[in-house]
Amino acid sequence: MPAASALPPTRSVTPEQMNTRVARFRSLKPQSSYYRKDAGIPSEAYEMVTAKTLYTLMAPSGDAGPMSATPAILSDDKLAVIIAECPPGDKPMLHAHFQTTEHFFCLKGRFRIRWGDAGEHELMLDPFDMIAVPRGVCRDFTNVTDETAYLLVMITGEAEQDYNDIGFAPEESARFKQRFGPEVAARLESIGFSFIDAQPD
Repeated sequence: MPAASALPPTRSVTPEQMNTRVARFRSLKPQSSYYRKDAGIPSEAYEMVTAKTLYTLMAPSGDAGPMSATPAILSDDKLAVIIAECPPGDKPMLHAHFQTTEHFFCLKGRFRIRWGDAGEHELMLDPFDMIAVPRGVCRDFTNVTDETAYLLVMITGEAEQDYNDIGFAPEESARFKQRFGPEVAARLESIGFSFIDAQPD
């Protein structure tokens, strides 16, 4: 530990300044409500690619990728913090983060975490369990209980542009485009998501 003389002086922060660094859950709006209005994305399409309801507590900026819509707190570092509120059986599409690391912390309920290009591996998270999924690995999470469950999602990266790094697995991408069409997929791509095409044999 450095000597006390090597430490910088402490800072003074006013209550008004501190309040800009507080996220009140009751005041948060779901991410889908922002994108539905701003980008013309149907809520059913957004909720298919993500969890049913996502609340952005903190992000590096409001432009740091599709998981950063109107954050309550702008972080000084490259950390995004989101709460996923999932009804029974709810899950996002199988996806990979290529430049950021995604961490899941089970707050309430029980979640099945799948990984692999086809979700061929899985494990369970109980309350207060956590997993850090490596970059480039496809993953999803499913509420396996019969009640609403909550997952804390933390995403770390090196730079803001890293947060536009989410790509959906090929089979999931094809299923989404068949259901909603290429125009809705293009709208989602305009906010930072990517749909990965199947590789030819």
